[in-house]
Amino acid sequence: MTLKNLLLLIGIILVHSLNAQHSISGNMTPAEDLKWLIAYKLNSTDQSYIADAAIKNGAFKLTIPNSAPTGMYRIVYAIPQEEFYFDVIYNGKENIVLSFDMEEGLQIHSSKENIIYHNYFKQTEEIEQEIRQQYANNSPDVKIINELFKQLSEVQKSFESQAKDLISERFIKASRSYIPTSKENVENYQINHKKHFFDAVDFKDPILQESGFLSKKIINFVFNSFPAKSLAGDMVDLELIENIKFVSEIYEPLNAVYKTRIMEDLWNAAIKSNLHSTATFIYENYLRNLALSTNNTDLIHKIDTHNRLKIGAVAPEVTWETEGTTQKLSDFAGHQYYVLVFWSSECSHCLNQLPKLQLATEAFANTKVVAIGLEDDKENWKKEAAKLPNFIHGISLGKWNSPYVITYHVTHTPTYFVLDSEKRFVAKPDSYEEVVAFLNGKQ
Repeated sequence: MTLKNLLLLIGIILVHSLNAQHSISGNMTPAEDLKWLIAYKLNSTDQSYIADAAIKNGAFKLTIPNSAPTGMYRIVYAIPQEEFYFDVIYNGKENIVLSFDMEEGLQIHSSKENIIYHNYFKQTEEIEQEIRQQYANNSPDVKIINELFKQLSEVQKSFESQAKDLISERFIKASRSYIPTSKENVENYQINHKKHFFDAVDFKDPILQESGFLSKKIINFVFNSFPAKSLAGDMVDLELIENIKFVSEIYEPLNAVYKTRIMEDLWNAAIKSNLHSTATFIYENYLRNLALSTNNTDLIHKIDTHNRLKIGAVAPEVTWETEGTTQKLSDFAGHQYYVLVFWSSECSHCLNQLPKLQLATEAFANTKVVAIGLEDDKENWKKEAAKLPNFIHGISLGKWNSPYVITYHVTHTPTYFVLDSEKRFVAKPDSYEEVVAFLNGKQ
């Protein structure tokens, strides 16, 4: 072989090596419940589809395209996607082998990048938990606390060294914890821990921005940074507000679009924790203006919908005609609870569930069901509604073009709401079984 041909062959091998496809593979548990995986690349304000694969007897293999970018990948394994996922780092240089159990969580078996990343957070969290426990004692052992801080410092240095030149290095350095340089009591430690919480974070780092890391760290700060002493409920709200104000100053280097994402994530976290006054503060003081300035109409619609349908809000009016007379949801009286259900006479789930709901609610004299048919025409609705004589029936023509589809955010039928005597939302069950369970709990 000539030297020219040899060099050409080496070049071909090198190109092939550089462009070799990599994969994310492993096992999922419980195998019988999980059928499909989708991999997304996280971006600063959205995510990009990368690949998908079937889960067969618990095993899967996601083949990552040669052109796929490096960064944090979100692996979605069920719906809703915002709840059923786990994240891994893809560096374009190695295959990732893992196992995931819906009860036990994620384990990495092969991938230097991810093993270092996950081991770091596991070890530092264990040490920080011990520090919190020591400070929670009436008489904390200063010697033990100092030793724990020494361990934390050594672990930090060790993992920064292990992760050198890896993507995970950025996350490890940005997660460096506050370590006192001298003896501190619990009050001073809490103050300084809060003061220095973001010292190691570079908010302009694109890797951090595109991973969800900044949102998670900010959420952790807002909802977990409190004085050592216990607080009354109203003082907790005030402390949360102060934390949010602090964050709004810290994240100033970010652009408006990314600030919107941060505040939306904070708002979602507050809603999930039933901190509705905090969510309202976030929306009214930050999120609404950010959404308007970035022309994020979908977000405004999402939050307006939530506020309209949140527990405690008065249900939007529903009207219909019955034999020439206008009926209104707000006019009904005499019952402690009203089950408002949007259904369709052409919906098989509705025809299965509503007769069962009628039978079950016969045991609740204090409850009345108001069933609103989303229909294309009246004929089939009249026939099916007649089989449910215990319900108050109304109809809204246009089916999915009915105004109540938007007003009540109806994405499927049947959709249930439970209202009190004043027509305020008290529950939003997902099935007739949950309706019955709620009513049983009020007996």
